[in-house]
Amino acid sequence: MKNITRVLRDRKSYRLIFPYLVLIFGLLGILMLYGDSLYDPTASRTVLTTSFYFTTQSNIIITVIALLYLLNQESKPWFKYLAFIALVNIFMTGIIFHILITPYMSGVSFLNHLLHTINPILYIAFYFLILKDFITQKKIWLGLIYPLIYVAFVFLLVEPIFGDLLDQQLPDFVGARYVYPFLDPREYEQGFRGLLLFNLGIVTPLIVAATSLMIFLKTQFEKKFFSSK
Repeated sequence: MKNITRVLRDRKSYRLIFPYLVLIFGLLGILMLYGDSLYDPTASRTVLTTSFYFTTQSNIIITVIALLYLLNQESKPWFKYLAFIALVNIFMTGIIFHILITPYMSGVSFLNHLLHTINPILYIAFYFLILKDFITQKKIWLGLIYPLIYVAFVFLLVEPIFGDLLDQQLPDFVGARYVYPFLDPREYEQGFRGLLLFNLGIVTPLIVAATSLMIFLKTQFEKKFFSSK
């Protein structure tokens, strides 16, 4: 196993396999997602609202990271931070979808599996097997940056300006105007207080735990497979 991982990282022909897979499947997911939107009678509105989803943004980010890697940008000092933020985002995209979103759905399409299962797995493999630079537990707060920005984005921009549009576009989707049900205070018996309790008491600790776990696993992975000792 150790020899295989070293070969994957050390030989350029093998090292490029995972970033190309992330790029190809990332583009496939994005194109399918927006392609479906173009078939909607209100295509311009659907394309806009599709961009509001954390899933869409996370898949775009990992695709960009893969492209940047293929353009030899991995040595830039900012790259490892963006790559890690993308890791936490796509990991949480898969976890939250399968735990919190699928109960509200009647079925899961291939596109949903591509965006929430296949692409997260490919990017996680790319991050662990190929990327050399990683962060320490002191930088654990990095995992919360994008989720916090996203929540502010939903409450300060999406819901006030586009909430009615989302309700019109997705009349059967619970919590549509807040993009996701768990961000909709109307879905909690205690309203906004219930929303804060759930997201600060469950979702935020879950993100912190996931961030810490990713850092720990990456550190141990590097020690086991690439340490000279």
